[in-house]
Amino acid sequence: MHQWIATVMGAGVVSASRVSSGASRATLIVDLADGRQVVARVDTGDGPMAGTELSLAREAVMYRALAGSGVKIPLSHGVSPDGTVLLLERASGVHDYAEVTRAAKHGVYDDYVSRLAELHNVDSAALDLPGFVRPTTGPEHAVAELDLWERNLNARTSRPWPLARFAFKVLRQLAPAHVQRTVVCHGDVGPGNFLHDGRRVTALLDWEFSHLGDPMDDLGWWVFRGHDINGDCGDLEAQFAAWSAATGLGVDRSAVAYYRVMVMLRWLVSVAAVVDNGGTGMDRSVHHLLIPTLGVLLPRGLAEITRHRLAPVPDPPVADEPLAELVVDTATADISQVLVPAASDPESKRRLGAQLAYLSHLASVDRLGASVRAGLHDAAGALLGTAPVSRAEADRVITEGLDRLDPGAVLDYFWTTGWTTAALWPPIAGRVTAPFTELMSAA
Repeated sequence: MHQWIATVMGAGVVSASRVSSGASRATLIVDLADGRQVVARVDTGDGPMAGTELSLAREAVMYRALAGSGVKIPLSHGVSPDGTVLLLERASGVHDYAEVTRAAKHGVYDDYVSRLAELHNVDSAALDLPGFVRPTTGPEHAVAELDLWERNLNARTSRPWPLARFAFKVLRQLAPAHVQRTVVCHGDVGPGNFLHDGRRVTALLDWEFSHLGDPMDDLGWWVFRGHDINGDCGDLEAQFAAWSAATGLGVDRSAVAYYRVMVMLRWLVSVAAVVDNGGTGMDRSVHHLLIPTLGVLLPRGLAEITRHRLAPVPDPPVADEPLAELVVDTATADISQVLVPAASDPESKRRLGAQLAYLSHLASVDRLGASVRAGLHDAAGALLGTAPVSRAEADRVITEGLDRLDPGAVLDYFWTTGWTTAALWPPIAGRVTAPFTELMSAA
C-alpha cells in the first residue's frame, strides 16, 4: 500500500494511522514526506460488504463522476491495482460537536440537508457512472436497491435471517410507483458521514452505498439515522421545507416512511454479514446490539407502511435466580475500573467498552434466559402450528414458508419475539421504546 501511495502522490509515506475502526472499512490518515496528508479507505476483507458489488472501485466511480459538480466531496486520487485502497484528499473539518453549541450543531444539520439538496439537483443523466443501475420505472428505483442488497445477503451470510427475507418480500410488493426525479442518492445519509467546521458542512464522506434512485431514499436515511437513532438533529419539518424549496420537489411522506424501512433492512443485511462472516479487525459490538434493536424497529416500520395493527407488546420475561452474578460483577469491575483507565489508544477503549456491553448481556441471559427461551419457542410453535421448536429450526422453517404463512401473523411473530429478545440487551432499552418520528400521520 505504501509504495502505491508514494507513486500516486509523488512523495514517500512517513506514517499511516488508523483513525476509526469503521462500520465497514478502515480509515487511515497518511502523512507524506512533503508534509501533505491524504486519507486511505482500506478494505480489510472482513467488513460487511467485502467481496460484494459495493467495492472501493465502485465508490471511486462516484467520486470521479461528482468531481466538479459543486457537491462537497473530497478529490479522489484513485484505487490501488488490487482494489483494496481508495485514496482521497484529506478534507477540512471534524465529525463531532465537542467544540460547538447545540444551536450551532442544529445549524450544521440544516446545512447538511441543504448539501443533500445540492446533490439531488445534480443532473444524474449527465454523469458517467459505469456499473450503476439506472432505473427507468418508478418501482425500479426501490427494486434495484432491493435486488442489490438481497444479493449481498446471499453472498455474505450463512444463516436464514427470516426477518430480512420477510422485509425484502414486503418491500418488493410496496415499491413506490411514482418517483419525481432520478437522483444520485448518497445512500448512507446521517451524522458521522460528513465533516463540518462548526457552522457549515465541509465534505460529504463514505459513498460506498451511493446509487441512482429516489431522493426520498436519502430523506428516509436522514429521518431514521438522524432523527430516530441519533436524535437532537434540529427541526425536521423546517429541514423538509428547506430541502423542498431548494430542489423544487415535494416531500412524499409515504415514500419517506417506505425508505426508512429499507434503511433498517440495509442495516440488518450489513449486521448479518458481519455477525456471520466478520473478522477480528472490526469491533462487532455495535452489530450485536443492532440485531435486537432492528428486531423491534424493523417490524414496527413494516407495520407502519402496511397499516398492520401489531399485537400487544409481550409481558417481560420472568427473572430466575442468577448463577454467574458474582463472576460477571467481578469481570465488569475489572474492565471498567482497571483495564479501561489503563488503555492508551481509542480502539482498545472501544473494545473494552464492547466487553462491558457483552457482560451486561450475559448477566441478563443468566437471569432471564430460561423465560426468554420458553417465550421464543412458544411463539414459533403458535405461528407454525406445531410443538415448540428451537430458534434455529424456527428460522429455517419460517424462511422457507414465507409464501404460505399469513403475513400479518408473521409480522406479529417478529414483533413479539423481537421484544422478547431485546430484554436480554439492557443497553438498547431506550432505543427500542422511543417513538418513531411521525411521517404517515402527517401526510
